Amino acid sequence: MITPFHTRTITRPYLPKRKRTVTCASRQEITPANVIEAVSGKSAVYGVILGTVNWVAGGINPLEQMHYAEFIGLGVLCSSLSAISVDRSVERCQNIKEFEDVTYIKTGRLAMVIFASMLIGCSI
Repeated sequence: MITPFHTRTITRPYLPKRKRTVTCASRQEITPANVIEAVSGKSAVYGVILGTVNWVAGGINPLEQMHYAEFIGLGVLCSSLSAISVDRSVERCQNIKEFEDVTYIKTGRLAMVIFASMLIGCSI
């Protein structure tokens, strides 16, 4: 039988399925621990600046400032602003390096050490 459509079957040799494994050592994800550290660091920066200014201007050391409702409210406000800004940074950043640059992790670490030293110095 002659048909106007000529069909041709092409067979391909059997090839094993390839498994693609993509690993990228330079890309690290932003973990919740990184976010907590960034929020704590930014809050510590606010605490060092505002605690020192209140200490110089008002004569109340940072340890005594924690007993006043006004300063507690100011601390909660600054911590909330820190959390909001770090949350927005997480959405914008693609990798951990960019996140550390945007949120000033190293500055926050230094501020945490200074703030802890201020509290220890006031308690002695």
